Amino acid sequence: MISDEDKNRVRAATDLVALVQETVELRPRGHEFWGCCPFHGEKTPSFHIIPATQVWHCFGCGEGGDCFTYIMKRENLSFPESIRYLAERAGIELQEEASFTRRGTKRARLVEVCEATCDFYHTMLMRGKDGRGREYFASRGLGSDVCQRYRLGFAPGRGALVNHLRSQGFSPREMIDANVAIDRRGGLADRFYDRDMFPIFDEQGKCIAFGGRIMGAGEPKYLNTSETPLFHKKRNLYGFNWAKEHIVAANEAVVVEGYTDAIACWEGGIKNVVATLGTALTEHHVKTLTRFAKKIIYLFDGDNAGQKAAERAIQFVETGSIDLRCVILPDNMDPNDYVNANGGSALRQLLDESEPLLDFVFRKLEQRADASTPAGRARALEDACRLIYPLRASYMIDTYFVRIADLLGVDVDMVRTASKRVFNDVAREEEQAQQREAARERYQQNASRSTLRASREPMPAADFAPGIPPVDEEPYEPYDYLPAEAQGAVSVPFAESSVLPVAPAAAAPIYTDLERRSLAGERELLCLMTSHLDSFRPYGDRICEIDWVDPRHEAIAWAVLATPEGAGPAEVMDAARAVCEDAASLVSAGTIGVTSEHPTETNIVFLLDTLELNTLRRRMRTAQARLRSDSGMDAATRRELAIQATQDAARARELASAVEGVADPFRTLSEQLNQPSAASNA
Repeated sequence: MISDEDKNRVRAATDLVALVQETVELRPRGHEFWGCCPFHGEKTPSFHIIPATQVWHCFGCGEGGDCFTYIMKRENLSFPESIRYLAERAGIELQEEASFTRRGTKRARLVEVCEATCDFYHTMLMRGKDGRGREYFASRGLGSDVCQRYRLGFAPGRGALVNHLRSQGFSPREMIDANVAIDRRGGLADRFYDRDMFPIFDEQGKCIAFGGRIMGAGEPKYLNTSETPLFHKKRNLYGFNWAKEHIVAANEAVVVEGYTDAIACWEGGIKNVVATLGTALTEHHVKTLTRFAKKIIYLFDGDNAGQKAAERAIQFVETGSIDLRCVILPDNMDPNDYVNANGGSALRQLLDESEPLLDFVFRKLEQRADASTPAGRARALEDACRLIYPLRASYMIDTYFVRIADLLGVDVDMVRTASKRVFNDVAREEEQAQQREAARERYQQNASRSTLRASREPMPAADFAPGIPPVDEEPYEPYDYLPAEAQGAVSVPFAESSVLPVAPAAAAPIYTDLERRSLAGERELLCLMTSHLDSFRPYGDRICEIDWVDPRHEAIAWAVLATPEGAGPAEVMDAARAVCEDAASLVSAGTIGVTSEHPTETNIVFLLDTLELNTLRRRMRTAQARLRSDSGMDAATRRELAIQATQDAARARELASAVEGVADPFRTLSEQLNQPSAASNA
């Protein structure tokens, strides 16, 4: 238990203004300091501190208190934890009552293990006999001064660290709990071997974990500390201790994906940079960063993995008042390569030109989606619905549906209907993944109990001797599947606890209503063309204006028109079959020849007018979607699109008037048989 005396000592040693200024920009106003509240979004400062009384209050959200309540709210700590946090910050040792076990003793001991390990690795890098670590860092442009600044190191392995930590008085259990050593076959071995080491620090700058890059070939290329009481890769960020004050000053955080990327940015003058630790951006990362800035720029590598990471981050676009943006580097470069090649100022310019994450993701979806074909549109619609699945509960979901509809040129109702099926599929896949994860955890718990029982036995002194085989594998890394040996180790049968993934069925082609009508018109045109080819030859220029929905139809049309004048039906069909093996079934789908009483010339003009009308309407829909969704379009392009749309609309009115009153030939033969009166009206 913490005494009142200790509480008062910590309170007296804490300057509330300095504490708040770590994350909030404050401006003096008379005898007070004012700033924007860090606990709710606001543009006009309503948060103020009275230095004389060391209290704070926000008139916007109504929160207030002293240094302890402030740190409780900022760091999400309990009251005793806030006192210990501030005591540690002020360098005060608390004299807790002996009748109570001080919380945090084990944590402090594990931090000491990590700090001692960090010093050892750094010494091995700077003065060790093995110079490969120094050579690697030099090849990445990281000289001696940089290695010292970021306490980089080298892990020789072979029990060297275990022996060193043992000489420092650390127990085997402490080494294992800090994950700098592991118990293997009853012996203690170094966790990292033959790797360049990047120490990972907490917000106060104390070492809590490590990331190691292998020397030369081998897997895994990067190996992080496993989850420990100190370290959680989904919560911690590399370099946050150095970047925090710069993030506050810039009101902007830049997130990269690698240690050397972050270091290159810092050395290039971009200080408000942090790196994720072998995982994508998580909700915990976003919450941590938004305590200090409302703008987060995700700086991705230019490869496909970087673009997929951008798509995974879309789930955070509606988190609070966050402005989530992204930059993709050109030529598949990573930030380290880009800074070394172009300098920090060039990267800073790219960051200043960052685009909203949602705009980027939809733009990339449009680039890779082949919306020109029904099958491509079906795949693109599936991808788009999966993309917005994390936002399915958003009140903005209809806006996303409209954007996808504009992107693919389909009706918004079609997107809304497809989303229900896709959302259900994704939810079912997530449930299956959770079942596999639960089974894996049960397996690991049983394996951990066996390891714990073995670890309770006394370790022989020989376990600390040099020569133990190097160990680099993750002993408790999650499986992508449940191992065969887990059968019988879990509480439920393997067949019931693990669901094998099933490959999704190919999506059916998607046609809009205009495209369905155009398809029917194209087949009617082919049917009539193969029967009355010479009557179609004068209309070649109009056929050139058709935007064909089915490329097979277009190929058949031009193959038929290429036959010599006066060609018979057999020669015409041979030309059609030469370019499409399905030609016979396609050209026989039309019914206008047997249902219409109009002359052939009238039917030809009607079909061409109708197909041109549908082409114009599809073109106008595309132009409207682009005008509505492309915010980056320049004024000249926008004006050109608007003029073209106006001209198309005028021509569409002419065509609609021309076909008005002429019988609709786009009825199937079955419809004709069921409705004989409609056929006679034709």
